[in-house]
Amino acid sequence: MLRIGPVQLDSPLLLAPIAGHTDIAFRILCREQGGVGAAYTDLLNSRAILKETERTLDLARTNEFDQPAGMQLYGNSDDPLPEAAIWAVDHGAKIIDINMGCPVDKVAKKSGGSLLLRDCGNTTLLAKRIVDAVTRHTNGRVPVTAKMRLGWDPEHKVAPILARQLADIGIAAVTVHGRYTVQFFSGEADWNAIGEVVEAVPQIPVIGNGDVTQPEHVAELMRVAGCAGVMIGRGALRTPWIFRRAHALLERNAVAPEPLLVEKLKVVLRHLDLCREYDGQDRALTRMRQHISWYGKSMGHVKPLKEAIRLAPSFSAAREAILGAIDEFRDHELPLLPLSRTWGSAQNPSDPHEIANPTCRAPSRE
Repeated sequence: MLRIGPVQLDSPLLLAPIAGHTDIAFRILCREQGGVGAAYTDLLNSRAILKETERTLDLARTNEFDQPAGMQLYGNSDDPLPEAAIWAVDHGAKIIDINMGCPVDKVAKKSGGSLLLRDCGNTTLLAKRIVDAVTRHTNGRVPVTAKMRLGWDPEHKVAPILARQLADIGIAAVTVHGRYTVQFFSGEADWNAIGEVVEAVPQIPVIGNGDVTQPEHVAELMRVAGCAGVMIGRGALRTPWIFRRAHALLERNAVAPEPLLVEKLKVVLRHLDLCREYDGQDRALTRMRQHISWYGKSMGHVKPLKEAIRLAPSFSAAREAILGAIDEFRDHELPLLPLSRTWGSAQNPSDPHEIANPTCRAPSRE
């Protein structure tokens, strides 16, 4: 388990805020698979929150099936971050997180994100204003945390120093992505450097992040860095069941089995239905057209199904394509199965592609 200030989580595994992906449907999907301690919204612009723009209200949606919910805010010292944090608390957030790690230009060169790593003193003052506002508003019930990178570049590795300063002013936990801003997502995350942050702030939990795509990576990151928890980002997009499998490894020292192909297809179907429930059929279809390529990375060669969904003329056609795939493999458990059924008009019947479960092998950090 993991405790962040007054909030006790049932698992030390967290779903990261991922721009364009962690909407309420996907967060609930991951929670339903098991093993999620907390899940975070998409990045929320502090000014847009207070204006209550339609897009921001959509990103910030949460409910009783999505708890404890974390809301991640971004902005700089000129932005109304303390007021936005109070708004987030009033709209269901159980954890407020300050984005100090986003490397994309839209955020990091104007509005905050990794830009906050360039001036640790000013960033600490900003964080204190947020902590003080949330503490007063909630009587200490809602913790404020921060997510950062190691620094802007290797010559300015500020994460250990900044984390220590943040802990001193009341930040309840820090998440550290083991890369520098200039790396974006290239290279390999430095888990040993995350360990340096752990050593710098023994009084609060440090959560490791970066290159976690297999359950075994969770245990290895916690071993190497000594961190109290792990935040999973892009790895969850292809395998939302990674939390359940990794949690079993932490609890019983044995990874939960890889889901069968038919089980994975049922998760895809559930995701589609959740998207329809929260966003309607048109947006659900758009979302699944975008997401099916991620699922395909965990299911072997499913090109016919991916094409059937991408070219589906309607929500019902996409749903029928998935149901057809489930029906095809409902009674099979072999690791390699021939494709013999047409799953929608996009398939070429003469295409010799086969569907396979991933081959068992030692996991890599790619």
